[in-house]
Amino acid sequence: MSELWLDPGQAAGGGHDLAASGRRLAAPRAEAGSEVAALSAARPWGSDDIGQAFERNYRPVEQQVLQAWERLAGHVEGLGDASVQAVRELLQTDQTASVRVEQSYGNRS
Repeated sequence: MSELWLDPGQAAGGGHDLAASGRRLAAPRAEAGSEVAALSAARPWGSDDIGQAFERNYRPVEQQVLQAWERLAGHVEGLGDASVQAVRELLQTDQTASVRVEQSYGNRS
């Protein structure tokens, strides 16, 4: 049987870094993504037949890309936060088990 050794500081640090990456991914979405949406709302391609055809094909894709970008950033940040929480819970579980084992052996004496 192999053993798994967890370096809590390193694991929690990785989770914090991952959460920060999600926030950094969200920042350009909030800025550049909002700017793209605002600029395209003016429909610079015009309102003639060709412009209307472009609008029908462009708008759904624009919305999907911007929503996916926002969701991805949220998921990455959430995964990092969940990793940090998992480290905390593993440490607490380990500590609780350690106390129980010590109490069990102490009661045998």
